[in-house]
Order: sequence, then structure tokens, then C-alpha cells
Amino acid sequence: MHPCCLPHSCRFYTIRYIYRQMHICRSWAKAWKVGKGAEMAKFFGVWVYGGVLAALALMVSAVGLAFYLPLPLLLVFLLMPGYMVHQAEEHFDDRFRHFIDAEIGKGRPVLSDRDIFFVNVPGVWGVFALCFALACTVNVGSGLVPAYAALVNVPAHVAPALRMGRINPGLVTAVVVLLPLSVWTIVSVGSEAGVSWHWHAGAIAVAVLTHAGIFGLAALRVRANRI
Repeated sequence: MHPCCLPHSCRFYTIRYIYRQMHICRSWAKAWKVGKGAEMAKFFGVWVYGGVLAALALMVSAVGLAFYLPLPLLLVFLLMPGYMVHQAEEHFDDRFRHFIDAEIGKGRPVLSDRDIFFVNVPGVWGVFALCFALACTVNVGSGLVPAYAALVNVPAHVAPALRMGRINPGLVTAVVVLLPLSVWTIVSVGSEAGVSWHWHAGAIAVAVLTHAGIFGLAALRVRANRI
């Protein structure tokens, strides 16, 4: 029965009951949103530890894939666990964020845990996985995107180290892991038929623009903190 068809007193209590239920639902929704936000905030700070386990699993899987994949595709696949190892050195104990805050922000926050999560998980893991899938199904040249992304990351660590005269988070694995693996991948993929200079140019552009976007975000945060 519609509330308007009820007697006045019943209509009053019915409307009040509906209002209370709506208020309870809004309270639950707000509590759920706050709770999920707190859970995500925790997740933003611990993703790198899961990345170490994922890297180990991927490297073990690579042993089996080595019997089926040609070398260029295997190297593209190995870029994922290789970069995860680099992320471990870079982000364990939140080292990278503290380094950026101290050196660029002069003690003020520059990048949040949320920023770092989205750069490294969807921005690295997601893109690397997508490029591997495209390299297997469309053109192996797609594997140049993660290869050049890893290579561009090397001078991003080496240049500050030379300028500052000291090590920074991620420097060791950038030189020891990313440099040889990315160069080997570029040479191997580039030697495949159908991989023209256009693939190299496009991959370099994506890698450079991505890193420029990250540095641009940091610069905007620094400027905002100074205002």
C-alpha cells in the first residue's frame, strides 16, 4: 500500500521509519567508504612487498617459458620481474618517497603513497604486462616500450647520484639489472623482422613522456607547497 493511502498517524510513522532507514543506510555507506579508504591507504604503502613475491614467482615461471618462447619475448617477459626487483630496492621502507621529500621538497611532502602506487603498479606492472601480451599477439615491437622505459630509468638514477655525489634508492639495481636487461631486450627485439625504427621512436617517446610526467607531477607538488 502506498504511504499516501494510510491514515495520518500511520503515514507519519511510516515516513519517519523510511527516513530513519535512509539515514542508517547513509551512515553505513559513509562508514564503508571510510573503511575502504583506510584499507586502500594501507595497501598503498605495502604493494612493494607483494612485488618481491610476484618477482620470484615470475622468475620461476620464466624457467618453464624459456622452453617455449623465443628469446625476444622471453626478455620482454623478464623485464617485469627485473623491474620489480628494482622497485624493491627503490621503495622498501618508503625510501624513495623520503628521498624525494628531502631532496626536492626540502622536507615537505612531494609524492604521496597513492601517487607512488599508481605510478608503479598500474603504470609499470600493468603497462609491462600489456606490452608483453601485445608482443606475443600483435607485434614483438610492442616489447620495446618496457625495454626503453627501463633504460630511461637508468640515467634518472645515475645523473642525480653523480650530481649529489652519493647513492640514491634504486641506483644499484638500475645499473646492475635494468641497464643490461633493457639493452639486451632492445637489441634482441630490434633484430626481429617487422620491427622498424617507428617502433623504437614510439617506445622512446612513451618512456620519455612517462618519466617527464612523473617529474612534472613532483614539480607541481613542490610549487603548490611553496605557495
